[in-house]
Amino acid sequence: MGVCIFATKSKYEFNIGYGNFFILRKNIALALDEEFGELYAQIKDCRTKSQREYNDRAIELIINRKNLEEKYKDILDFLYMSDCDGKISHKTCKQIYDLIKDIDFGEQIFQYNSIAKNDHEEFKKFLLECYSKRRLMRWC
Repeated sequence: MGVCIFATKSKYEFNIGYGNFFILRKNIALALDEEFGELYAQIKDCRTKSQREYNDRAIELIINRKNLEEKYKDILDFLYMSDCDGKISHKTCKQIYDLIKDIDFGEQIFQYNSIAKNDHEEFKKFLLECYSKRRLMRWC
């Protein structure tokens, strides 16, 4: 069981585990802002008491860096959406693409039984396709 990322009529589809979906979003958070990305990486380790501390720190960081909230509101929404069911607009796909397009993720593979050498490059193409064809990126 995992996450399927797709768009209607797209030639791309990504079947990944929840852990790898988190890593994908963590990489996007790191591209957004390194300090924020490091904080975002801690979210999966948070439990009740530390969750409140995490939330306070994340809110403080986002507020102190107004450009994060103003410029990247839709990406922040994507990062904190449910793992189980979500969607983002073609415009948000373009924002994410613009953020990660020049990042070399090496030979990182995040899909189950992937035959692609670099899933991140395929994911970038998918984001661009969603934008150019005005498609929603969805996951369930």
